[in-house]
Amino acid sequence: MENSGDKINEAIEFFETMLATMPGDRTSLECLIVAYDQVGEVEKRRKCMIQLVDTLLAEQAYEDAQSIANQLKSFRDDTQSQEAINRVYAAIEAAEQREGEAAAARYDAQAHFDTDLEGSLNLRNPALEIHAISRAALSAEMDLVWSIKDREILPCEVCEELIRTLTEFPVNDRAQLISALALLDDQHPEWTDKIMEDLITLSHMPAIPLELFSVDNINITGLSSAYITIRGVFPFARMDAEYLVGILNPLDINLQQDISRRLGTTCHFFLVHPGTCQEMLDQINAGI
Repeated sequence: MENSGDKINEAIEFFETMLATMPGDRTSLECLIVAYDQVGEVEKRRKCMIQLVDTLLAEQAYEDAQSIANQLKSFRDDTQSQEAINRVYAAIEAAEQREGEAAAARYDAQAHFDTDLEGSLNLRNPALEIHAISRAALSAEMDLVWSIKDREILPCEVCEELIRTLTEFPVNDRAQLISALALLDDQHPEWTDKIMEDLITLSHMPAIPLELFSVDNINITGLSSAYITIRGVFPFARMDAEYLVGILNPLDINLQQDISRRLGTTCHFFLVHPGTCQEMLDQINAGI
């Protein structure tokens, strides 16, 4: 059986190759930072963080850039690290923090308006939590299929079959994955790669080979086993105080906001292949 060290080295090799092909690629840099930290490659991690700062500034992702800058502060005697920190604060000041303040305001408004049904019912009746999450998931996955159908990404008959399956999906007291992408991979696997490519293009969300990560040792607070299982949520790594999270519906912005709110921190989202879902869910739930 492949041990965790082998998996980490395999992940490092994968993302180093990707970074050589696409210099400055955010996904590769974020994952390499996590991997280098796990194997004690301090210098390589520092260089990746500096590269990631410039990538984030180019994307105007100022809050994420500031988070990396805070980590770089530990390299007090390194000129390159201090210059990167200065670039971050100069960029934030130039932008007058408009984007960061707007994001904070949206988050605060949502946090104060916490009328989450399943959260309020969970302690009294876990079955009600499962039903509430399942109904929300079915609605979101139905919206995804209709969006795919409207864009004519998949044949009409395939979309109609997915809609029929979701409409007839049996909601009961047992948590079970509700995912249009997983259903497609089960019913029509010949279309999975195409829909993955199209969803990446539509959402601008990178894909991640989730099987390269050990997800069973991630400390998760705020996400119940039912929520993870039903919505197909895969927190697979942490970067400082932030989570890297795999999901199956990259067009569901509400899901991304809800996950960030529940975890109480910034999250970075990645599309995952449905073929690895059940094994990953078993690993995550085993650690909760």
